[in-house]
Amino acid sequence: MAALIQNMRSCLVVGKSCSFTWHPKMLARSCMTSVQTIPSVDVEQEKKPLYPPVVPSLTSNSEVAKKYKRQLIRQKIASLSSPKDKITALLQQNRKAYMLYALGRRYNVHAYQQWVTKTTVVKQLPESITDVTLDDRFEQVKSQVMDLILQERLYMKRNDKKWREPYRFGVVFTKELARLLTTAVSGGAPHLATANIIHDPKVEYCWPHTEYWCQLLDQPDIQILTQHPLPQYCPMDSDASIDGEIPVYEWSPSHLAIFERTRKRTIFPGFKIESPTQCGHTQFRVFSKDISREKFQQDLHRDKTGDQLELRIMGAAVMGLFGWTAAQAFYRGFTWYQDLQYPITSQAILTDGRYFTFGCYQLNTLSLQQEDNPLRNVLFYQDSQPLYDDVQDGQVVGFNDNVLRTLLQVLGNRTEPLQVEWGPEPVPFNPPTRFNYHLEDTQENIFFKQMYAPHLRKDLSEKRVVRKLKNFKDHRLGKNIGSNVKDIYQLDSNPSVKKFKGED
Repeated sequence: MAALIQNMRSCLVVGKSCSFTWHPKMLARSCMTSVQTIPSVDVEQEKKPLYPPVVPSLTSNSEVAKKYKRQLIRQKIASLSSPKDKITALLQQNRKAYMLYALGRRYNVHAYQQWVTKTTVVKQLPESITDVTLDDRFEQVKSQVMDLILQERLYMKRNDKKWREPYRFGVVFTKELARLLTTAVSGGAPHLATANIIHDPKVEYCWPHTEYWCQLLDQPDIQILTQHPLPQYCPMDSDASIDGEIPVYEWSPSHLAIFERTRKRTIFPGFKIESPTQCGHTQFRVFSKDISREKFQQDLHRDKTGDQLELRIMGAAVMGLFGWTAAQAFYRGFTWYQDLQYPITSQAILTDGRYFTFGCYQLNTLSLQQEDNPLRNVLFYQDSQPLYDDVQDGQVVGFNDNVLRTLLQVLGNRTEPLQVEWGPEPVPFNPPTRFNYHLEDTQENIFFKQMYAPHLRKDLSEKRVVRKLKNFKDHRLGKNIGSNVKDIYQLDSNPSVKKFKGED
């Protein structure tokens, strides 16, 4: 009755009598409405939606539809079980990306390198490095290192030009020093006895950041791989991992002579799937070919150039270790949309043959584009120190025992077996091309074929498919991949496709 009176209020006139007449149909409709609007408690509890939720159209170009399509792709990638399938799906399309290198050549480039990798710097080495105990062979190793310095500086005669001599000495001396130290420390460090030492590896990594993509192209001089990973340097909930300071760079990367280029995106930590050692331990990087300490010392503003030199070396440690460690994280099954469950660590030794700089990196997060992510990556860094002062009259003058001791402690940092299950085998170096004609017809691959390869869609005519295949030129073969294709079903018998697969 109360509902009936509520419906009658619209017909009342204030200040006049309430005598009025309703049409019988209108009165009956009001009564029926008032009765139906009083459901029981049991009906409300059992009430379920009759229709699925309304979602945007996949063929629309609105912002909501684009966001929904990105969400579908991320959910599909997260549902894949193999790291190979995840990286293949993420690296399908060619995009414009800013080409980054470990060593920047512009003023104040270290601030951008810290901001784009979300890395905070701690100016000391972690306790796990300083607590490494050394055996009684320190004096023997010291004499061997001094003999190596004399051999490279006095007895080796090279015909290189003057401007190449410092770099030549740095590269040769660093490689011989790494061989000497790993052999000397391997007796008390079992992880180095089975380690794999790779010279001049290629390290590549790409990631989204705010409104653009970044592609790192790096090539350290030496990298050491072990069977088990290094332990963490600090917990993921520590002050450095959450509240560490990171400089904010609000300008475009083009101000630092960092340019955008369309390139095939790659993720490669420097080793392939056949390698039994897939955990990064230490990197050696020689920077004398790009940074000349003597050139900086000749400048009038010595204090400023000295600080700028250390900042550039620190930026090289940040960028090089971030790309190397993040690529290893992708090989373990983590992505930008599935963040790390445990930290991944690595080490670096930067030198020019005389001055040595040490860095220990801990990767805590891969999701750099999320604003609500409080985690930060941490770099433990120690400034450059000379291994020796000079060579005079066939003797090494001013040998620094602390630098050699730190070298042995960094290399002797022991690894630990990982308690968390890694998952399937890592992905090989060359991911499939965007056409995906040599992938297996699994459910995941069919999804991405329909998403990214327009010539595999069923709504296209056969002539249009053949035309697309004929116009596609594979530069690794030097000719069109579909030059002999007359029908879409001739892909498996095409000699160009067989040669590309390695079957021919």
